[in-house]
Amino acid sequence: MVDPLSRLFHSHPETAYDYLEFRRLLAAQASAFAAERGSEEDIARLHDRLRAMEEAHALDDPAQEALVDAQFHLAIYEMAGNTVMAHIMRRLFEMLKNGVFYDRADLYLRRGVREGFLRQHQAIYAAIAARNPEAARAAADAHLVSTAEALREAQRADQRREVSVRRREGLDLMVPARPRRGE
Repeated sequence: MVDPLSRLFHSHPETAYDYLEFRRLLAAQASAFAAERGSEEDIARLHDRLRAMEEAHALDDPAQEALVDAQFHLAIYEMAGNTVMAHIMRRLFEMLKNGVFYDRADLYLRRGVREGFLRQHQAIYAAIAARNPEAARAAADAHLVSTAEALREAQRADQRREVSVRRREGLDLMVPARPRRGE
């Protein structure tokens, strides 16, 4: 499953939004299930993940924060009690860690994103810990909407930067940029 999917994402970067849409569906339901089904030990483990995220945030370590972000979400998928969902998301998160969909750490470097993501994760945790499936669903959905918007804004900023560089270099802005080596 991963190799054809990986090839699809590499050859069509716009499918990152399909991935986020898929995540939006699963994350909302997984968060609701976690609120309903998670044990006290599961909630304690999720709290540990949130604390690790808060510590990485305080240390201003975007790469570590992105890593524990993924661990936080994986804990929720595991808490949901659906083995298939947890397995699929574990595989997709491996691809994400390798930058197949988009560079998660890059999003954490964007102004305002880290603070927003931290607040959103805190809201997801609070809803799950309160055993409120509807609030957990809504918080997870809001987080994925925010993630998609952060990715769109990052891409727009990269495009603006590319136009600026091309303008400074005197390149024709009407001719599409050639891919850089390795792209």
